[in-house]
Amino acid sequence: MNKYGARAMHHWKTHAPVRYQSLDDPTRFFTELGLQAQGQITELARQIETNRPLMVARMHSSRETYLKDVAHRMTALRIAEEVVMQQLAWVSDPSLPLDEARQEWNQTSPNDENLIMWAERMQDAPDLMPATVDLEQKANDWAVPVWFLEGLVEAEIPRRYLEEHQSLLAEAATIRFLREVH
Repeated sequence: MNKYGARAMHHWKTHAPVRYQSLDDPTRFFTELGLQAQGQITELARQIETNRPLMVARMHSSRETYLKDVAHRMTALRIAEEVVMQQLAWVSDPSLPLDEARQEWNQTSPNDENLIMWAERMQDAPDLMPATVDLEQKANDWAVPVWFLEGLVEAEIPRRYLEEHQSLLAEAATIRFLREVH
C-alpha cells in the first residue's frame, strides 16, 4: 500500500469508522485507492505544471532558477495531492456526497464576476492597486497566481481575459472548494 492509501485508511478509521468497518477487505480497498490516487495525482500535477498561461509567465523570466523550477513542481504536486485526495479519499461528512457539496458551494461562494468588478475598479483608480503583500493574499484567497491578477488588471477587457483563462479559473475554484470542505 502506498502513502496515499495509508493516509486514506487512517483518515477513514478516524472520520468514518462505520464506513471503514463495512469494507470487506480494507487492505485491498486502500491499496487500490492509493494506486488510483497516485495515477491521478501524477497526471494532475503534470497538467498544472504545464498549464500554458503559467508556462508563458515562467518563460518571461530569464532569472528562473533551478530552485524556483523545483518549487513550481512541488507546488503543482501539492495542489494535485490536495485535489485528488479530497475527491477520492477524505471523508468528513458521509451524509453529503462531494458532488452535492460542490453544487451548494457553487451557489453560495463568490464567483468570477467579483474578480471582474475588482479589476475594473483597479483600472478606474490605479492608485488603489493593492500592495504586493495584499495582491499575494488576494491571489492566495482566489487560488490563482499573482501574475494572473496583474494580467487581469492590465487587460483591456477583464471579462475576455477571464474567458481566455477559463481552465485556470476552474482549477482555482476546485482548490477553493476543497479548502472549505476539508
